[in-house]
Amino acid sequence: MITYRSKRPGGFTMIETVIVIAIGASVIIAIALLVYNFNKISAYNTISARSSGSATAIMREIESLVLPANAVLQTHTFPNASYTSTADSLVLEIPSIDISGNIIASTYDYAAFYIVGTTNLYRVLQPNALSARVSGTKLLSSTLSSLTITYNDMDFTKVSVATVDIQTQANAKKDILTDRRREQIRLRNH
Repeated sequence: MITYRSKRPGGFTMIETVIVIAIGASVIIAIALLVYNFNKISAYNTISARSSGSATAIMREIESLVLPANAVLQTHTFPNASYTSTADSLVLEIPSIDISGNIIASTYDYAAFYIVGTTNLYRVLQPNALSARVSGTKLLSSTLSSLTITYNDMDFTKVSVATVDIQTQANAKKDILTDRRREQIRLRNH
């Protein structure tokens, strides 16, 4: 007796095709969600670092000039403008230094921190001709939200401590990221 087996035609059934398409679609959706979430987290971290890094950089720059300063000045005239120490600006008299970092007797450099607009904080430096410091204006932050400087004495000739309170702010789509730094900085020899 000869039995014939029916040969199944090569190919996929409709159910197998639907299952493969459903699995493929699920994988594509999962990959798309991973990429979307990765990009969102990456953008958030970038904005967070920008805000936090800005506050840290501002504080470092202010510290680097307040700590060696002799005095907080009420007003000083720089080549392009005159600046006054207030609650949101700071003018410093700093002993000049030579290339080795040694203080040059009876010579001074001058620095000012000031706000332009509402979010830009600048530092201007006017060194003595003998000083190793480099003159110029530098943008310290474009994410400034607030800057408050308080002094331990209203008589600027007696100021020995400046308290600096900085807040930076950056927008990440719907999120607003802020970073705040507050520090009391003692002037040189006080």
